[in-house]
Amino acid sequence: MSTTSLGMPALPPRTAQPTWKQAWDTALYGPDGYLRAHPVTLERDRDELVEFLLPRLRDHASVALLGAAGTLAATLSGLLPDVSLRPDVPTGFTGVVIAVDWLSHVPTHVVQADDDGRPRIVHVDPISGQESLGLLLSDPGVPPTLREWQEQHWPLKADFARAEIGTTREAAWRDVLRCLESGEAIAIENGHLSGGRPEAGSLRAAGDLPTIPDGTRDLWADVALDALVDACGGTPVTGDGPERVEWVAHG
Repeated sequence: MSTTSLGMPALPPRTAQPTWKQAWDTALYGPDGYLRAHPVTLERDRDELVEFLLPRLRDHASVALLGAAGTLAATLSGLLPDVSLRPDVPTGFTGVVIAVDWLSHVPTHVVQADDDGRPRIVHVDPISGQESLGLLLSDPGVPPTLREWQEQHWPLKADFARAEIGTTREAAWRDVLRCLESGEAIAIENGHLSGGRPEAGSLRAAGDLPTIPDGTRDLWADVALDALVDACGGTPVTGDGPERVEWVAHG
């Protein structure tokens, strides 16, 4: 049995299977991950999205397209020939960042309330998809930020209710904003707000396939938009076009 730095026995895991976050990350971005060989699918009306984006991009020289926004590159290039399009956000970037279904593909920890209503980390078999419950969010060794986020942004109000912890999405979006010297960043995502969280969570696979992290299918989960704004600033917009968070940087 392994020991802690103080020589005390380390808590054994409740299950040998990886956490959902670990399995999800490997399934999409590992050596044989799905997104290594398949682009993110645009699960939106292309014409409507282009119509929404055009007036926001015309006055900028550079645009970074993240996630499914990259599938619009050829169309936008033809309509905006003087705008430079790129697939990344370098440090000191000036322009507009458009992320479409990008944060929804950032793997998160999945938690579920047990039969006593206590949130536990969910583990999953990468081949069968069979799940098991692991450590409590309050257990030693579990980063306290997970419990803090869950209690503040996604309380589990019933036994077996589930949540996707948004800390990894917030860290990813902060990295984007740190690189943006001036301009705008817009994250266009399927999302939800406090009071309207899906009780069973939103993790799912493309094409109504079973939600199994075996590397053969796309997996994503909706974004807690208001929690993202609390962590990173910006404005959540759930009307007048696609659900999104908009952030403006003044250089």
